[in-house]
Amino acid sequence: MKISSRSYGVTKDGRQVTCYTMTNANGMEARFLDYGCILTHLIVPDRNGEAVDVVLGYDDLASYEADTSYLGALVGRYANRIKDSMFTMNGKEYHLTPNDGPNHLHGALSKRLFCGAVGAGGLRLTYTSPDGEDGLPGTVRITVIYSLDDNNVLSMRYEAVSDADTVLNLTNHSYFNLTGHRSGRVDDQLLQIAADSFLETADDTCPTGHVLPAEGAMDFRRLRRIGQGFPAACEQMELVGGYDHCYILRPDAVPAALAYSPKTGIALTVVTTQPGLQLYSGNYLEDCPLLGKDDAPYHRRSGFALETEHYPCSPNYPDFPSTLLRAGETYRESTFYQLQVLKEEKTDE
Repeated sequence: MKISSRSYGVTKDGRQVTCYTMTNANGMEARFLDYGCILTHLIVPDRNGEAVDVVLGYDDLASYEADTSYLGALVGRYANRIKDSMFTMNGKEYHLTPNDGPNHLHGALSKRLFCGAVGAGGLRLTYTSPDGEDGLPGTVRITVIYSLDDNNVLSMRYEAVSDADTVLNLTNHSYFNLTGHRSGRVDDQLLQIAADSFLETADDTCPTGHVLPAEGAMDFRRLRRIGQGFPAACEQMELVGGYDHCYILRPDAVPAALAYSPKTGIALTVVTTQPGLQLYSGNYLEDCPLLGKDDAPYHRRSGFALETEHYPCSPNYPDFPSTLLRAGETYRESTFYQLQVLKEEKTDE
């Protein structure tokens, strides 16, 4: 793995942003910003040897600053939603910053400038989130480690330590399009998720606390077209305009997910330590007025997100896997994305 860096511009408040480029022996390339830990490009050769950029993004810093879709960004301190922006911990009620109607969504990290350092283990990006940021308790030192190996595995490792009890849920919010970021809708791309169930979702996209079986349009236990469930084929999809649901991964499932483009032959394999995977079909991309890379317009379902995470609203549901981070303990989670061209073409099973 080789890592180079260059200036990417200056934020509105006058701070310098750096872009780091990782390359491996196979012609795969990943570019990251220290602003929001954003993955701006993920380039891999297709079955014909042509370079394909498989993540949505922008060409300039100003667009990332204005972005409201979290393209490629680290999200947290609490990824996904907390209903009514409140929860109780240790007998005390905490009120978070509402930014999705009355609910709290993803947090502020996507707009924070991290400190970058290149070492033998890859790119380390660190940020100290002050006590009270997003309304959450504790000063939390967050470290994100990105690396790329010659097996075309992009590793994302997260570590954090807090000086007070808090809740923490971190993930990357890249939108994938394995046919190419400017190729349009992802309906014909194939997806498989190692999950037999998912969290029932209300019309505000927050979980109800109930677990439903992954059946019908919600069933990705076998590889099938993402668009097979469109137009909305069940009540759960009608409520949120597509897929925006947390799938409960089978314990020790490897891989957690597999996605594939029949047009390019590019496959994405996802392995994670996290218990859940939020499938998001880009339902609100049509509300984004910004042009993407190469002046590409991004519309609904121009990309899909596979957000490996703990469950949304976990602090309010004792039966959900806990996101509690005790003072002085170390938070550790990892996700691995492998991109390769499959020798045998996959079909909808």
